[in-house]
Amino acid sequence: MTNNFLNRDNWQVYFRRILLMVLIPMAQGIYFLLNVTTKNAHDVTIFLDSFIPFNEWFVIPYVFWYLYTFGVLLIMAYFDENTYYKLLFSILIGMFVCFTIYYIYPTTVPRPEVTPDNLLKKAVLIIYSNDKPYNCFPSIHMLDTILITMFTVRYCKGLLIKFSSIAICIAIYMSTWFIKQHSILDAIASTVLGITLFVTFENRYVFGKLEQFINAFSVRGKSESYPEDV
Repeated sequence: MTNNFLNRDNWQVYFRRILLMVLIPMAQGIYFLLNVTTKNAHDVTIFLDSFIPFNEWFVIPYVFWYLYTFGVLLIMAYFDENTYYKLLFSILIGMFVCFTIYYIYPTTVPRPEVTPDNLLKKAVLIIYSNDKPYNCFPSIHMLDTILITMFTVRYCKGLLIKFSSIAICIAIYMSTWFIKQHSILDAIASTVLGITLFVTFENRYVFGKLEQFINAFSVRGKSESYPEDV
């Protein structure tokens, strides 16, 4: 951390930059409009999913995803401005791609009967009650996670952070399976979409257009790169 972090002008630029993160919860509102009961939803579970038992302990990494996603964006927004914009807009574009697929091809993952006999199972039931078992393919949970992992591995210099990001990615993927929110096919679709978005935003021409869009809204400013020891 440097003394510049406490600079008033630096904080103003940083605040304007992270305001764009508000677009994520705004876009999420579309998900809840689509997340309704439908008789036409296609069950995307396959035989491999039957080998994965329900395990309420995995609700911990599942819920951690919320803190992880916004935490990484906040850190990148300060330390690596360009990577922050690439990650943020790849997440946003990915969400709208998912919404389009949900509308055209509604899917479902059957959920088990869960008895609320411990705190973790109660947490799972809270998730179930707020998120109906529809619009699963691809998984936004897994999409955001794989994007964070790819950008972190690509741009962060610290091996510990790289390996930690990979480990968290695996844990979050597994969490969606073990609490029966998503299937193996959801993971495959999310990964393919994530790689596609990563390659797209790594393209110089695409990022140049993104910079023009950002400059038009005057939210850019000077920022530091990742420190050598990160």
